Amino acid sequence: MRKRKALAVLIAFSYLLYVNCVTVRPYKITNYFLSPKFRERMIKRIAVLPFENLTKEEKAAKIVQEEFSLQIGRIGIFDLLERVRIEELWKEQDLDTLYRFDATSAAKIGKMLGAEGVIFGSVTKFSPYPELEKDTTKRVKEKEVGPSVIIVDEDNSTWKWLLIGLLAITVVGLVIYLAAKPSPPSAEVGISVRLVDVETGDILWQAKDSFRGARKSIQALVATKEEKERLIKDIDFLTSLLCQKLVATLAPE
Repeated sequence: MRKRKALAVLIAFSYLLYVNCVTVRPYKITNYFLSPKFRERMIKRIAVLPFENLTKEEKAAKIVQEEFSLQIGRIGIFDLLERVRIEELWKEQDLDTLYRFDATSAAKIGKMLGAEGVIFGSVTKFSPYPELEKDTTKRVKEKEVGPSVIIVDEDNSTWKWLLIGLLAITVVGLVIYLAAKPSPPSAEVGISVRLVDVETGDILWQAKDSFRGARKSIQALVATKEEKERLIKDIDFLTSLLCQKLVATLAPE
């Protein structure tokens, strides 16, 4: 009887380890800096300048700039300068659309626009969901990994240590399997962004991160199955989520 209870406890323990390995928490952006001067300066009127495109996707910078402007507007702490005014300045000054900013040049552009602060940045990754070719080969369905059930000969005096050893091997094998499991195809977006005080040239805020739609912690940020699938295949939806989370670091809870 004691042997059966011990067996049940060990199997339950193995199952809890398995569940813990596959349970993930929603991703939280930590790679950001918010200067104490941000609240002191009380920047209100800002302009979101064209983003630098470091990817092979031609439309990446425009997509990210538009979405970032939308998310900045939604938090309700800034007055956004109209995009038309920014485009007019680009034509007046004959600026290249690939113009690269630093804090000094961004502040100078901000003064021309009559803004108190400017946001500029770069798109570091922009990989849409790959269009997979039709594959007529048979795919092997992945076997679900669950807790192992082991039948033990109760007459074996070494059953206890053998059981512990086998369960330990099962748990270690599970962890290795999850770590080495190949990543499925997925959309991916990366953004680096800064907010500069036009008057002083100080960087008041900066943040950067990248989201891969198939990543479990990113999937945990949305609620429904449909949204999780969209994160993998819809790069616009993934971009929107990343911009939303980056902007949220401007007003941390």
